[in-house]
Amino acid sequence: MVLQVALAVASLALPFRSANADASRFDGTWHVTLSCPRSPEGALAYSYEFPAEVKDGVLHGERGKSGEPGWLQLDGRIKPDGSASLTAQGITNIPAYALYKLPKGTPYTHAVTAQFDDATGTGSWVTRRTCEFRFKKG
Repeated sequence: MVLQVALAVASLALPFRSANADASRFDGTWHVTLSCPRSPEGALAYSYEFPAEVKDGVLHGERGKSGEPGWLQLDGRIKPDGSASLTAQGITNIPAYALYKLPKGTPYTHAVTAQFDDATGTGSWVTRRTCEFRFKKG
């Protein structure tokens, strides 16, 4: 009886360990490229790169200095299947590149949907224009 209980407890722990191991396969340094086309309202197109780190399946990337115009932060969890719901938050810099020509210093937040494999990933946020993310590990 004691052996049966021990085996039952051990079998419950296996899927949990396996899921954590799968999520950690994304751990490491990633290079992120964000590209936004010209918007229907005339906001100019832009593209930039920044680093991100994944630890225990949790992604954190940052461009610029926190709290200052031009800053962008990208955060969220990557699931073991590679799907991710991330949040991009930042502060506008040059109005000509911002939707609706928002003034410099305006905070924004966008939901980002992404999909990762072991070495690459893609994602996007959809507003009045769809901005694309590319992720490359290493």
